[in-house]
Amino acid sequence: MVRRRRNIWVWLIGMPIIFWAIAHWGFYYFVKSKLDDAILQAAPHAAIHYRDLNTSLNGKIDVQGIEVVPAGQEQGFFIRAVHVQGPDAISYLARRLPALGKIDPPDTLNIVVNDVVLDFSGGRAAELDRFRERAGYRKTDGKQADVCRAGSEPSLIQLQEMGFERLQGDIRFGYQYIPSAQKLYSDFSVDIQGMQHLAMSLALSNVPALEAQKMLGVLLNKLKITYENSPEFGQKVMEYCAQKRGVTPEDFKLLMADDLIREIERSGIVPGFGLKHALKEYVTSWGTLLIELSPPNPIGIFALMQLPREQIAEKLGLQLAVNDRLVTDLSFRILDGVSLVRRNSGAGKKQKPLPPKVEYMWEYRKVPVERLSGYLERRVILKERNGRIHKGILVEAKGGRISIQQRISGGKFTAHLQAGNISSAQARLRVKVPVSAAQQAVSQQTDASDAKATTEQGQQAGG
Repeated sequence: MVRRRRNIWVWLIGMPIIFWAIAHWGFYYFVKSKLDDAILQAAPHAAIHYRDLNTSLNGKIDVQGIEVVPAGQEQGFFIRAVHVQGPDAISYLARRLPALGKIDPPDTLNIVVNDVVLDFSGGRAAELDRFRERAGYRKTDGKQADVCRAGSEPSLIQLQEMGFERLQGDIRFGYQYIPSAQKLYSDFSVDIQGMQHLAMSLALSNVPALEAQKMLGVLLNKLKITYENSPEFGQKVMEYCAQKRGVTPEDFKLLMADDLIREIERSGIVPGFGLKHALKEYVTSWGTLLIELSPPNPIGIFALMQLPREQIAEKLGLQLAVNDRLVTDLSFRILDGVSLVRRNSGAGKKQKPLPPKVEYMWEYRKVPVERLSGYLERRVILKERNGRIHKGILVEAKGGRISIQQRISGGKFTAHLQAGNISSAQARLRVKVPVSAAQQAVSQQTDASDAKATTEQGQQAGG
């Protein structure tokens, strides 16, 4: 009888341990087989080796000591560790095995890539730059990387000339899908130590499943992009480029800001005074640039493509901040004939020059109070008879009741007003601005004169 009781306890304690060991090693070898298969498929393009692999039943996967050497190279880059956190092992296997369930991505996944190190000391910088050119890694305009050109990135040779011999950084990516609410939240960030940091967060609704063919009708709830350029690194770039151009660093900052604005204008978008000032401030001081889209009502991609261009900023709830200071003037003009949705018509085809005969700008124009219902979802300025002014987006104008949505610190607020108490109303409208050929020539000549004067003033100040 005593021996039988002992056998029962052995079964009660031993079986869970045996099951845990089988599940643990089963999950480990499942992950290892998938990882080795991926490395084998990548073999024609790069040789990949890793030192160690660890897994746990809570869904955590750690890969240590990863070395990636591209084909044709003797040396590549090193990754200290990759950490993956997904659902528990049983749930993950159930989603991946056809016999147990549907093959689809997990509802939650987080990936952290720690210490990606690229050494380009000595002759490696020139070798890697040539490798990038052979691989076709260039900007869309076909020009090579040049940190002294507006909108371009530095080449490794240029970084080496500025005193750098290696790049080191981290990459993070994660998402959470809530099937019951059909919502998807995603975060992504890249941090290059001592240089730049890019972070992006995205919130989508009306997401039926994590399948590409079922995500065409998704709605954008929020998009936040934060780009941080180290002021110390920015100053090094300015000093390096100023020396190359033979001007003072302060003078080159102004020239770079003007070049950046001209690049934007060449694309057909002419920023207003507030945007120009914000861009110049960022290029001359560096720091943090924040771009946020918070639509008053969630909007789909196809609906966005069909919006009148003058309503895009309003419908998307565009906000811009430089070094934590909100830019209040986001006005801009869009040249006639410019499409905000670019189509790739082939690299060898020439683009037809756009005839900038008519430009557009946004202005507040006075409108009758009784006709405000025709300006829903537009920005308005309403003045009450007691002199109080309300600014915001018109969301309702019906039955003598007028409601406008206003932004306040930490969120949004809807003000409800009586039409009889409103003495005047203005709505933000798209206005055509004819531009003659003579005016364009004068404008271009003025820009050139301003740039020359800026250069001379900077040289005098620097000398």
